[in-house]
Amino acid sequence: MSRHRMPGVTTRLLVFTVILAFVAAACSGGGGISQDELDAVQGDLDAANAQITSLQDQLAGGVDTVSVESAGALFTDAAPAPVVDDGWANTESVRGGLHLVFQATDSSAGPDAWDIAAHPKVYFTSESMEPANPAQDDEAPQFQGWHAIDAVTHEVLFSKLYQLNPADPITRGPHGVGVSPDGKWLYEGWCETPTAEGSVQTCFVGIYNTRTGQIDKVLKQESYFQFGLRSQAIHHIQAWTDAEGNDRVILQWGFGATGGPHHILDPNDNNRVVRSITYDDVKPMGHPFTTPSPDGAWVYVSMGANFLRDQEGGVTCIAKVNTTTPEVIEICGEHLNHPIGITHTMDGKFTYVVEAEISKVLKLDNEANEFVGITSAGVAGPYGICLSKDETLAFIVGKGEGSHNTGSFLGILDLKDFRQLRTDSLGDGTVNPFYLGGSAASVDHCALNPDLDANEVWVSNMRGWETIVVNYDTWTVTDYVPTPNGGDTHGMAFVWYLEGWDSGELMSDMGGPKSKDLQAQILELAAAAAEAEG
Repeated sequence: MSRHRMPGVTTRLLVFTVILAFVAAACSGGGGISQDELDAVQGDLDAANAQITSLQDQLAGGVDTVSVESAGALFTDAAPAPVVDDGWANTESVRGGLHLVFQATDSSAGPDAWDIAAHPKVYFTSESMEPANPAQDDEAPQFQGWHAIDAVTHEVLFSKLYQLNPADPITRGPHGVGVSPDGKWLYEGWCETPTAEGSVQTCFVGIYNTRTGQIDKVLKQESYFQFGLRSQAIHHIQAWTDAEGNDRVILQWGFGATGGPHHILDPNDNNRVVRSITYDDVKPMGHPFTTPSPDGAWVYVSMGANFLRDQEGGVTCIAKVNTTTPEVIEICGEHLNHPIGITHTMDGKFTYVVEAEISKVLKLDNEANEFVGITSAGVAGPYGICLSKDETLAFIVGKGEGSHNTGSFLGILDLKDFRQLRTDSLGDGTVNPFYLGGSAASVDHCALNPDLDANEVWVSNMRGWETIVVNYDTWTVTDYVPTPNGGDTHGMAFVWYLEGWDSGELMSDMGGPKSKDLQAQILELAAAAAEAEG
């Protein structure tokens, strides 16, 4: 298992140059140092100076360029002109306060981001500055973007950094990434704050053409909320195909327990809003973590508010929002203060809800619309959740949510008995909770690798600088995939392009399996596991 670290940045090169210069001076002064040794030191000094000159030229040119191993060229878009009359807005976008601020002329122009025939199975995740990375320059500016990883070889294929207004510092990096069901569009968001006195932070979501890596449009949210304008930052993003066969993407705005509004987009209609979920529809909306049901008929929305998080008893709910009708069903239960992670069994019978404030997991019966079980998450401040391929295990991402925001473990639940899996109870060396290691310091989401023979879950790493790959057959971390720019990650999507760019299919993301074929395979494996259990 190899570990990689980014090359040193400008300040470290300067220190290295000073050291080399000192050594060179010492060599020139004699003391038994050979000419060959002097020539070698001088060569290193010349190389270091050349790299510093190159970096200084990049900074002087005002262009963000980042060296990315095996990632090809990075594109840097010019600051876009504002949209004057876009023709994109509609009644639902206005109701939910979603606004178009940039529209590209043609985001499909340009070379392919990578060779899709050579790398058809792809994992997408976001990236932003991670100051804790010892390879980062503490004085370097914030950056934000996304990258694509080969899901088989773990090679970084492509990386994209973006800034709407190059003069405005980025003040919040991405907290989620999503890809449309057909794999054509990638969504991620960030915030910028102008340097002018009195300026306020403005947050955006970018929509990218995955084939070229080029930006297609930029959106921002601002709407009236409790007698004033409120502008939220984008947090999580998921996609699915609804019960009528329509591709859908949901943008989930807000942080803490101040979620909403959320916007459901049609990626096949210029990413226009087909429905806004506002405070008028679901009240109060909590942490912005919404997950569609496997059949696409419902979106499960976490409810709550910051003032409810510290209550001793459960006082909040999960809202089931029908995707084709106005129907909303609120399901409340004990010990539900701050619900976050939500995922489902592929037969649609049960939903598992992560309760972050008191570190529990609740089991929801979807037919009865009531909670039927509760158990310890096995980790502090749980956040994301994903299931094994036969749905006998649940992996709970221990982030430290609601307190210290520090966590580097997966909790493992035995779903047959709905309790924590006991260490080595499977007879295969299982350790629970499972330590992730590497740079893991505030892990947040996980997703099942759609290659089911791999028996893998991939974990995003909000305060680290690697994507973590866990094999739950051998109970080992099989790889730490370094982020191309040394930043952190948050959220994910697996997409297969088995017959080229036009064949893309979203397989799974932080909400669970999304491909109908993958769901069918899991149903079969779950049925076989249940039969074997008797």
